[in-house]
Amino acid sequence: MTLTRRAISEETAEQARTALIGIKESQLAIKLQTIISCANHPVETVSSVIGKDRVTVWRWIRAFKDNGVEGLMDKPRGHNPSKLNEEQRKQIATWLNTGKNSQGEPTHWTLKKLSVAIEEEYGIKLTKTPLWITIQSMGFRQKVPRQTHASADREKQNAFKKNC
Repeated sequence: MTLTRRAISEETAEQARTALIGIKESQLAIKLQTIISCANHPVETVSSVIGKDRVTVWRWIRAFKDNGVEGLMDKPRGHNPSKLNEEQRKQIATWLNTGKNSQGEPTHWTLKKLSVAIEEEYGIKLTKTPLWITIQSMGFRQKVPRQTHASADREKQNAFKKNC
């Protein structure tokens, strides 16, 4: 039984993979080379060499046939637009700055209270996470109580403060 020789070490291959990732359009180049290789070799062989599923390779081939190079490029991923318009965001910022609700009553705002107030005022239901992201983007921070140690003695701390 003969030993198979390797042209390069695993370390060199890993360095090449890292360098390939650093190239701006490396994924596009890999997809195009994969399609070119499928002209001379079975899709199963090509897919095992590049480490992708054969269905993915077939998907790349179909996308290239339909749309050319544009079909192989990654599409930008969008996000959901904000449910609140700029006027509503300004009103919410006023509520948070003044500590008062829309009726002018003093309020200690929590995310739950703010969510309810927005739903009552504007008819827009916001859950906790999107509301928190919106508040953060407006420049507000969450109030967090000062940390205390579990074994701290309040009486000794107060006595120390009085003696200072």
